[in-house]
Amino acid sequence: MTSQDTGCRWLVVLSIALAAVVAGVSCGSSGGTASGTPTSPSPPGSSIRTDAGLFQLITQTDAFGRYTVFPNAEELTTGRLNGSEAHRPVMRVSLNGTAAGALQNGRLPSGARFPDGSIVFKEIRPSATASPTLYAVMVKDSANSLAGNGWLWAEYGPTGSVTFSVSNRGSACTSCHQREQGPPNDLVRSFERQR
Repeated sequence: MTSQDTGCRWLVVLSIALAAVVAGVSCGSSGGTASGTPTSPSPPGSSIRTDAGLFQLITQTDAFGRYTVFPNAEELTTGRLNGSEAHRPVMRVSLNGTAAGALQNGRLPSGARFPDGSIVFKEIRPSATASPTLYAVMVKDSANSLAGNGWLWAEYGPTGSVTFSVSNRGSACTSCHQREQGPPNDLVRSFERQR
């Protein structure tokens, strides 16, 4: 065998190996299925089944410290919305990247809904300078069996103590969120506080 024959064989082996790698990358772990059909990654809330899981989502997986303050509104708000005594006296509302990405010029487009994976997060404080004493959370997860009107609803103390369980499916929340500008804004009433 000549050195030219050996070189050709190595070229063939290398070509076959490269083809196998390319095929594996295009069909393997890139989000496709064995049939080549692309799949979507699950939104962050889709596996939530417990309060511990939801609290972990908002404090670790998609931590609220990285959220954006609700647009075109005061960072710390006081007062009440029509029909609501909840979440007072002072609150700060923020959105995760998925929720903020659904807005156009700080508003939800007419007829639009927040996509699954959106998180609306409220920090409730006794005063503007005090630390939060309560977290009120909405996570859009329309297919989740714990969802009420397409959202997971819960309230927690800052250490994870459960004040209102996700298993309640928003039973104490949705009646207020269905008032005023809630329905056209996918039940997010913070739009009523915008300037």
